Amino acid sequence: MSREDLAQGYAEDVLSGDIVAGEMVRLACQRHLDDLTRPDLVWKPKVAEAYLEFFRVGLVHTIGAYHGKPFEPLPWQAFILANLYGWHRPDGSRRFNYAYISMARKQGKTTLMAGAALAALVMDREQGAEVYSAATKRDQARILFDEARRMVNASPALRKYVEANRHRIEAPQINGKMEYLSSDGKRLDGTNPHCAIIDEYHAHPTDEVFNVLKSGMQARRNPLHLTITTAGLNKEVPCYKLHQTAREV
Repeated sequence: MSREDLAQGYAEDVLSGDIVAGEMVRLACQRHLDDLTRPDLVWKPKVAEAYLEFFRVGLVHTIGAYHGKPFEPLPWQAFILANLYGWHRPDGSRRFNYAYISMARKQGKTTLMAGAALAALVMDREQGAEVYSAATKRDQARILFDEARRMVNASPALRKYVEANRHRIEAPQINGKMEYLSSDGKRLDGTNPHCAIIDEYHAHPTDEVFNVLKSGMQARRNPLHLTITTAGLNKEVPCYKLHQTAREV
């Protein structure tokens, strides 16, 4: 797969059958290729590659058999990241401000999203950036935060830009921060997120966390609202509605 454009390479391999994938993934790949010809959108593969290089060089795995090894995004992970960071509107703003990412268990979603949180502090250059890991329960919200904190402590390259404390990660150069929030902690109001990551959305009984963080992003030019989850069985929760909306899109 060409290093110059991993997203296009992945999309072409999926559509050719070289990579086996489900219907929704194939449709996402087809959309990516179709949109390369749209005059109202701008695809910047070099920007996408810069973010992918941040993951490769700045991040390391912190647990399990890959502990201490660089985080080299797998092709499907690279496709997700490249789409988030590589697509822009003609005015330079991000095309995608919201993403719904559903995957099977043990596919590294926490590591992937911890990297996205740190990219928001280091790569986006957003002054006063507020980054949040959010869930209904404080312990769940902290899982992703703790992974990001371990990544910082394990990476000399990252420690040039961010400082990891027990309850906060700070980026002094941009006056930015990362914290974890939950609906049971009653600290959702008053936030001004640049990046919000909603973890395990299938377990959220209401859309309170989702909507509060979404409404707080209105003052940001390039916000990123990421909802990531494993599959659930309850069709009465807001995650199922979002899942159906994403399929329709």
